[in-house]
Amino acid sequence: MLVTDKELHRIVSSVRNLRTGRIYYQKDYVREITITYDRLFDDYTIEGIVDNGSYENVCKIVIDQDNKITDYSCNCYWCDELSACGHIGAVLLKVQELSPDDFPFKYKSKNGKISYFDKLVQIRQQQEEELLKNELAVTKNLIASFKTAKAIDFNQVKLNQKYDLEVQIKINYGHPCLKFKVGSDKKYIIKNIPNFLSALANNEYVEYGKQLAFVHNQKVFSDEALKIIELMKFCMITYERYQQEYYYDISHVTNEIKIIPESIEYIYEVLKDLEKTNQHLSIYQYNYQPTLHIRKLEKYYSLELKDFDEFCGYKNLYKITENEIGMVKLDDEGKAIKFIHNCESKDKLLLAKEDVNDFVKYILNDIKQYFNYTGDLLTSEVVETEILTLYGDINELEQIKVYLESKQGLETIYSFQQSRKQTSINFDLIEDYLKEIGDVVDFEKHCMYLNLESEKTYSFLNEGLPFLANYCEVMVSDALKKIGKKSQFSINVGVTLENDLLAIDIESIDIPKDELALVLNSYQKKKKFHRLKNGQLLYLDSDELEELNEFMTDYQIRPKMLEDGHLEMDVYRAFSLDNKAETSNYLVYDRSTVFKEIIDNFKDIAKQSYPLTPNYQEILRDYQKFGYQWLQSISSYGFGGILADDMGLGKTLQMIVLLDQNRDDKKTSLVVCPSSLLLNWQDEIHKFSNSLSCTCIHGSLKRRKEAIRKFNEVDVLITTYDYMRRDANLYDGYQFENIILDEAQYIKNPKTKNAITVKSLKAKHRFALTGTPIENSLAELWSIFDFLMPEYLYSYHYFKTNYETPIVKNHDENKQQELKKLITPFILRRNKKDVLTELPEKIEKTLSIEFNEEENKLYLANLIQVNKELQEQLNYDNVDRIAILAMLTRLRQICCEPRIIYDNISNISSKLSGCLDLIRNFLGNNQKVLLFSSFTSVLDLIAKELEKESITYYQLTGDTKKEERHRLVNQFQNDDTTVFLISLKAGGTGLNLTAAEAVIHFDPWWNMSAQNQATDRAYRIGQENVVTVYKLVMKDSVEEKILELQNKKKNLADSFVENNEGSITTMSTNDIIELFKV
Repeated sequence: MLVTDKELHRIVSSVRNLRTGRIYYQKDYVREITITYDRLFDDYTIEGIVDNGSYENVCKIVIDQDNKITDYSCNCYWCDELSACGHIGAVLLKVQELSPDDFPFKYKSKNGKISYFDKLVQIRQQQEEELLKNELAVTKNLIASFKTAKAIDFNQVKLNQKYDLEVQIKINYGHPCLKFKVGSDKKYIIKNIPNFLSALANNEYVEYGKQLAFVHNQKVFSDEALKIIELMKFCMITYERYQQEYYYDISHVTNEIKIIPESIEYIYEVLKDLEKTNQHLSIYQYNYQPTLHIRKLEKYYSLELKDFDEFCGYKNLYKITENEIGMVKLDDEGKAIKFIHNCESKDKLLLAKEDVNDFVKYILNDIKQYFNYTGDLLTSEVVETEILTLYGDINELEQIKVYLESKQGLETIYSFQQSRKQTSINFDLIEDYLKEIGDVVDFEKHCMYLNLESEKTYSFLNEGLPFLANYCEVMVSDALKKIGKKSQFSINVGVTLENDLLAIDIESIDIPKDELALVLNSYQKKKKFHRLKNGQLLYLDSDELEELNEFMTDYQIRPKMLEDGHLEMDVYRAFSLDNKAETSNYLVYDRSTVFKEIIDNFKDIAKQSYPLTPNYQEILRDYQKFGYQWLQSISSYGFGGILADDMGLGKTLQMIVLLDQNRDDKKTSLVVCPSSLLLNWQDEIHKFSNSLSCTCIHGSLKRRKEAIRKFNEVDVLITTYDYMRRDANLYDGYQFENIILDEAQYIKNPKTKNAITVKSLKAKHRFALTGTPIENSLAELWSIFDFLMPEYLYSYHYFKTNYETPIVKNHDENKQQELKKLITPFILRRNKKDVLTELPEKIEKTLSIEFNEEENKLYLANLIQVNKELQEQLNYDNVDRIAILAMLTRLRQICCEPRIIYDNISNISSKLSGCLDLIRNFLGNNQKVLLFSSFTSVLDLIAKELEKESITYYQLTGDTKKEERHRLVNQFQNDDTTVFLISLKAGGTGLNLTAAEAVIHFDPWWNMSAQNQATDRAYRIGQENVVTVYKLVMKDSVEEKILELQNKKKNLADSFVENNEGSITTMSTNDIIELFKV
């Protein structure tokens, strides 16, 4: 439960009551407080007694779980529904001080009701204690001075060391404030500003952290730091004086100083001087005119600042945001600022009608140029009879001409007339408005001109003229009336298929084909008009042009790419084009029969019939046949696609079938896969195909060069991402029929050499195989599509701006659906539970194991130390995530097996003991076990224990060579070995271990998909027995927090690829803090 300053001010909204509350709190009138928690209503009830010596007031306050005060009451006269009283304010301030966190909570002041005699005794005791405290302080200060002197001696070594201060501008509960940091290379937050200034004044030695401690004096600070110190002093003194003057209280400064009107001018000048060397600060001037809204009522005028958010100093206006201060300079005499201060303090000013002339004469005339005006115009009674008329027209130079006319009896007065008799305020204000908005003022012809292309022209036509019509008669020509109303164009978009490309024809009966590109160019340049070659003037504000421009932007088409309204696009744009046609509001799409056939055929792949030889008819399951048909459809139209089936559903086989059925002696395909899958691909091709020939690209450089040189002698080349990075230049000039990326998440980062090299290869068809196309971010999906169909998801900058950021940060569901429509035709995803109904059950269990007493002490000691290190890290602007990962690893290792870290521990861990019990149980039931861990050192310790008990095992890590890996897998599948110890990263891919019926995950890993892939070594096609999966987790440890975070981080991928699992390799600061909670 927390009482925030914001909530305190919201409830005690009366300034008078808040001042009283502060006085009562400072004088310790709060005698008792009781806080109880109500489980039924899930809120807290605070009951307090405030005793000022004369009266006893009883308060009651209710606070909910969101720290919002939902109810309050007091038995005094000052408490009502508009504002709580000072007694409630005093109780809330006391609760802030006490910060209770255990309920029920009770507090009783030591200064309760006592007799007069006891009070005298108490005062006497306090005086004696104070005297003793002062006498003891003399010695304490003497010790401190000697200690400081010693520190100064040592500090002489570092005399050349100069320390800097950094000033930061922050916004706290909507109020701007200054914070400060101190240091040299690494800066620490100054947590108590008065203590810092005191240390500086008294040459005290101060420790900030492990890397910063020094004696404070003027000599050790840089020149800039000394300027900031002066700023700090000034702001603190000014703020405390302000608090005392306005709130009869000193609200003590700690780690920040609020910016107030009295200090802002000095702050601005100092920071402006420091801006050059403090790159994070932005101190600037800008132009701004406050808007004064004038409202005419029956007896008076109301003057109010409209949408005014600037910070008002005593000389200038300011815009204050985080680390930025902008300044608006108004009149040098400060009249405008004084007027603004009065408007702000009273919310609005009321002006009696009889005071209007004096107001205009003495105030408005001097400051009117610094404001914009809305609402009613002030009506002056200087001129009693006047007829005002505003005239507007378009001249032969395509300019809008406007002038104002005043008829006073028989005399006519024109706007911008140099010499004239007295005019009304309305005339003057309208004239000033015209002068302000006009592009050119002609004093000889008494008019102003507006450029048709000017933005303010349309503001004037649509808003200005209707506004002025309230104060004068407005007479404009018919030609001018038409401007400002949207144009309507008939635009047709024809779509067909020509030479394996989409042919787009855009035409309009209103715009000649050969001028369409020029019109769009004018529109994109934000021009309001375009003159056709025949002299016709087109007003470009049009829904049709806006939609056509969106079409051009979405497909990144520049106007100059339109040749007489014609352009060509890759055929894979067909689906998004069809979607645009279906959702178009203003453009008319004409889709050809051929185009419609592409869409219809792809929507119902089941109706497609591609040949399949008898041997594949027999061995393929129905869903695999559908996958083959889908791949053939993708291939036949020249698309690329992602086969994203669940692990173990035979993605490799489906791709082999496609290669086999489309085999051509003159064409070669290339497979790029992880090293662990190189030989697996070769085995699978030999196993399922009698006709496909293949070669693995591995071994020495000479051997690889020779194999690549003879690429046209085989049907399939198989290489790894590692070899591809090294051999990229050897593939220059070669054209492949197909390129298949297995485990395509290897190119999820578009900046890596993996991604760059495979995207440089040339092929007619491109495919990606992966069970996890998205692990952490949408950028990974973009990178895979950039390989499959370059620019299908546009440039990454466009993709990030228009899809990734709106979806991830703004949770834009429309953008999410739009992206899903774009990618859905090119991703095929099936889950085991949906297609392998004959697959046996998979039982997943989380086994929670408790630390023994010694382990618990060891874990808690490390957790406390880690928390200290974490708090230091969080003080820095840039958190060192590598350091935090090291902290986490230490805790995870203790959970697994403390012997990894501590040599003096001989007993096996509780977790290993529980794991051995499981293995013995599986051994007794003749069940084989796969045991995964992310720590190879843990696997070594488990292996020793298995040897002690004569339990047979194999061990596979990232250091195991491909050939040995291949041999171990085959042996485990066919012999009686009980346990296969596998490091998690080495066992994620390329292993078929269906002989195992049990899987043990010794420790949870950040990436759930990595764990699931490991499990799928056993739970896949060919498995005939129930598979039991155990996750071993230490109770009340970081491992439990990891599991919680895993479940939080999977929503993004689920939105685009069903059943994909998330990853927690990128954590927010809140996630990090949550991991280390005791």
